[in-house]
Formats: sequence, C-alpha cells, structure tokens
Amino acid sequence: MLTVIVPCLNEAEGLQRLEEGIYNALKEDFEVLAIDDGSTDGTRAGLDEVAKRRNNFRVFHHDANQGIGASLKTGIREAQGEWLVFLDADLTFAPEKIAALIKKQLETGADCVSGSPLLGGMPGIPFVRRLPSLLMNVFYRGLFDQSLTSFTPMFRLYRTADLREIRINSDGFEVSVEILVRLLRAGKKVAEIPVPLLVRQTGTSKLQRWRELRAHGALTWRLLTQAR
Repeated sequence: MLTVIVPCLNEAEGLQRLEEGIYNALKEDFEVLAIDDGSTDGTRAGLDEVAKRRNNFRVFHHDANQGIGASLKTGIREAQGEWLVFLDADLTFAPEKIAALIKKQLETGADCVSGSPLLGGMPGIPFVRRLPSLLMNVFYRGLFDQSLTSFTPMFRLYRTADLREIRINSDGFEVSVEILVRLLRAGKKVAEIPVPLLVRQTGTSKLQRWRELRAHGALTWRLLTQAR
C-alpha cells in the first residue's frame, strides 16, 4: 500500500482541489494522511469533512504550528503503507506524477525516487523566484552528490521503513535536504525523474526566505560536522 502524506497549514481554500487531485490520480490500495499543522483558517474543519467522505483519508492535528518537517515526521510515524509519498498541499507538484515515481522505482529498484523540477522545469514561475532554488540545489550538489539535481523539493517516493531508520532533526523546509543526505549516507539508491514545479493556484506560500536561509545554514553545519 502507498501512503500519501500531505502537510497542511492554512490551505482551506484549496482543499476541494487537493481532494479531487489526489482521488482522480490514485484509484486503489492507498491512504492519505493529512497533517493540519496548527491552521487558523478552517483547514482543520475542512480536512475533517474530507475524512468523513473518504474512508482511506486520515487527519492528524497539531494544536500549534510546528513546521513542515514536524508534520512529515508525524506522517512517517502514522503511515501504514510500505511506500510513502510527500505531496505539497498547494499541488505545485501534480498528484498524477505519483504514478511516474512508482514506475521509476519499479524500473530501477531505487529506494527513493525524487521528482526534480530542475529536470522538469518551472513553468510560470518568475526567474527571481527560481534563482534561489537553483543556487541552493547547486550548493547541495557540490557538497553531497553531483549525480542528483534537486535536494530541496519535497515530492519524493520513499520506503517507509527507511525513513523510520534514519534520524530526522529538521522541523522546517530544510527537512527534504536532511532526509535525502541521510539516505545517501545510509547507502540507499536514489533515482530522479523530471517533474515540473507548478504555480500555486490558491492560498499563499508559507516559506519565509530568511528563516529558511538560516535553517539551511544550520543544517549544512550539522551534516558536515557529523560527517567528520
């Protein structure tokens, strides 16, 4: 079974689109875990309503905002599937691309398959917003693995057991980098496929650039000092 983990923070406006996107893309043998990370806009009630309609849709609530990394860790702990996918609630990665992740895993036997917007493109996203992502991923490639293009995006397929075996400290957006680096260091095979990063249609981004820059700096220090 596949578990789809969706962290949500103030995404009430887009919940109908999220539900339709997932259930149109996936037909059988899956569950959805939605993690409400202290939302204040009706997301909590909206997710609970979806759970009433869908018997394979489970909701977990954080009473206060803890960060996207904390939401992913809740999902990892509660997942019932052998495999899991992290999916952004704003659908900037299309749910129908989950099938491509699974296909690549079957073809390669990879332990992790990552969707790469550096291979798939970022249609409609201004260059001034793309540039920080491009630079950050070039930086991480140079430090950890030149064969991979994308370290920061969340959209990936994992073995659930692998994620439960590694230590995940990050609570913010930098968690995607930490997970990937720890899997590489554990000798896991990682494959990539091109997946476009789309423009958010509802709500607003929760990413705070200066906070994330500081968090990435702290994570890099931890990873490099632990390597030594």
